[in-house]
Amino acid sequence: MANTEKNISCILCLGSNCDGINHLNRAENELNFLFPGMEWGLIIQTAPEDIANPSPFFNRAARMKTSLNKEQLTGILKRLEQSHGRTPEKKAMGLIPLDIDLLCYGEEILKPADMEKHYVKECLGTLPKQMH
Repeated sequence: MANTEKNISCILCLGSNCDGINHLNRAENELNFLFPGMEWGLIIQTAPEDIANPSPFFNRAARMKTSLNKEQLTGILKRLEQSHGRTPEKKAMGLIPLDIDLLCYGEEILKPADMEKHYVKECLGTLPKQMH
């Protein structure tokens, strides 16, 4: 059940190494529809990390507010990834049409190791300073 009493601030990082600009732009439109008021950082091209596929990634950070709990939000993000063609088979081949990581939910850092990655820090640095 959604928590309607407060809006939780969340930080996402999106990435793609298959037709990346197209997938990131589509995901932006879809997420803006689902979560009005999102704030977006710049799209940054980066070298792949911890993946066999040598194709470059396009990455982007976003900030949003939601009344959904973590599980509800994660479910929506996973379904969005799948709607872009993400499958376990493609992931095993290093083909990532769309990856959406929920990095922070409120004050909780969900992926501390990701927060230390160079490309994540670079993407986060392009976000607007404060949520409006």
